[in-house]
Amino acid sequence: MKQRVHLVGSALACSLAAVWVFTAPVIRADDDIKLKDGTKITGVIVGFEDNSFKVKTSYGYALVEKDQVVSIVVTNASKSAADRPPANAKTSPAEKPKAETALASPAAAPTASSAAKPAAPAAPVAENVVLPTKPAEPESIREQVTGNMYTNETYRFRMYKPPDWDVIASAPAVLPGAITAMGTPDDSTYLLIGQEPAGKSLAADMDLTERRLRNVMENFRSVDAEQITVSGATAMEHRFRGSVDHHDWSGMVVLVERGTKLYTIFGMTRADDDLVQLQENVISRAIASLQFTN
Repeated sequence: MKQRVHLVGSALACSLAAVWVFTAPVIRADDDIKLKDGTKITGVIVGFEDNSFKVKTSYGYALVEKDQVVSIVVTNASKSAADRPPANAKTSPAEKPKAETALASPAAAPTASSAAKPAAPAAPVAENVVLPTKPAEPESIREQVTGNMYTNETYRFRMYKPPDWDVIASAPAVLPGAITAMGTPDDSTYLLIGQEPAGKSLAADMDLTERRLRNVMENFRSVDAEQITVSGATAMEHRFRGSVDHHDWSGMVVLVERGTKLYTIFGMTRADDDLVQLQENVISRAIASLQFTN
């Protein structure tokens, strides 16, 4: 089974990462973007516009020209919103960290009471440093290809793999929430599958997906929507067109609920290629072949 890793640096992958937010867990990983001049920007890539990555950082949004990017590396997950203190929370003096006292300006005028008491020794810096918690390692995905059949043993499903497609082993690391991906060696066609807790309804989940697509694709337009059947279950399929990195793409999103889980199947192929209709049919065949094994 061939394994490709160059998906990490493609503009399409970064745009897909912005779309794939809806399948990501509560704790998101940041992206470390290294530029040619040695600068490193840490944040979350949320889109691609005017040949530049749109990055959400701690100080706001930044536009980074694609030609200036040397590498994009996923780093430690950021703290979840549930773990952060409320923005309006007040901290009593007894709850303030020692570092706040140690970092107080030495030029501040002492009060009469403080001048009468000897100054307490400053706490060692190491005691005041809060080290980031290492995120849990993602579950190892067990998968195999036998002939033209792809089997995912971890998530218990199998599906048709076109003979000229490769399984992209790096996809789960690049796209949080993705559980597998495959595509053509020339990067003209992709098929990704993700899993997350099911939402209120398929319609609400599809509306959210379409809004994200509109944000990251130029000239986005919906082509068709219908109900289909995937592995015996009712699923919702939306077809669309749009532009990424100066290329037109034809895509489809299929959402299927299985118990308390929502599976998202996302396929895209270059629409400015003469083989677009053939690849659309190949994507449809792969999706229709998906069968859960439990």
